[in-house]
Amino acid sequence: MIEYVARSGPPEAMNCPAFICDACRKQVVGAGIVTWSTTIGRDHDQHRQSPLYVAHKGICGRKVEAMLHASYPHADGWVDLWDDIADFVRQLTHNATEAFSDDPDGTYHRHTLTGARANGGK
Repeated sequence: MIEYVARSGPPEAMNCPAFICDACRKQVVGAGIVTWSTTIGRDHDQHRQSPLYVAHKGICGRKVEAMLHASYPHADGWVDLWDDIADFVRQLTHNATEAFSDDPDGTYHRHTLTGARANGGK
């Protein structure tokens, strides 16, 4: 997940946002993924989505994928998705300054966050 990490030293002490792997709890630098589960494209009346998780590519990514399968099983209509961290940051930076409502070429669908942070569980 994205977490603030305390940093001390010049020019000043501060809290710095960083990607922290949800499998090994170490900072993800370079090759990493953002991953989540969703029901988009399924026979549901609205798009549901898990919280986002972060992992190193490889072993950590597979551990987070197993965690997602336990909480958001394919049998219940969930699908796993992932994106490279670099692509995620690029899209997030764009969306921080460009409103969905100002996009004449896109239709953004209503969705519901489903997960521990949203409702105490699945």
